[in-house]
Amino acid sequence: GTINFAHDMPLSAVSIGVAFRGTPVIGVIYEPYHDELFYAIRGHGAFLTKMARSKKYETAPMRVSKAEAIEECVVCAGSPPNPRSMAPTLRGINALMPRVRTVRMLGSAAIMLAYVAAGRIECYWEPDLNSWDVAAGAVLVREAGGVMGALDGSDYHIGSRAIIASCSRLAHNNVLQVLHAEKVFGLDPET
Repeated sequence: GTINFAHDMPLSAVSIGVAFRGTPVIGVIYEPYHDELFYAIRGHGAFLTKMARSKKYETAPMRVSKAEAIEECVVCAGSPPNPRSMAPTLRGINALMPRVRTVRMLGSAAIMLAYVAAGRIECYWEPDLNSWDVAAGAVLVREAGGVMGALDGSDYHIGSRAIIASCSRLAHNNVLQVLHAEKVFGLDPET
């Protein structure tokens, strides 16, 4: 969301992830434009604190969406800054568009991961991110009952740069199947 922030677009957040021995264990994402605080501690669940209509802060547990079929999924993709990530992203979007409910690009990895955890979207993937973009959201997604992985189909770890977060194992596998058919595993090789 750095470019969103620099251009005064209200889609950016503060994201803080804490890892212990290479495993993300605490995740906090604060979205100031809607005054929403998404947070989780490994083994203790995920929560959302926000201002209610009563003008008082309310906290509730977060759960991922219950959608399973790929046709039900709102999928978000990253907005890549270089050709090696742009090409696989565009191939993936092109392949997913006719199969999913819709595809969106919000421009903030932290927000898209928080939205998967909160059940607002069903899936988010991107071929090239840094650990500081993902660590907090990875804890949120897992603690809200979602699936966090690498785009190549392996398990997510703190060094994973190509990631996918989903609401369910079935949705996760279905989106990965479409992406893999288009050779979307991460960055394209250098030419």
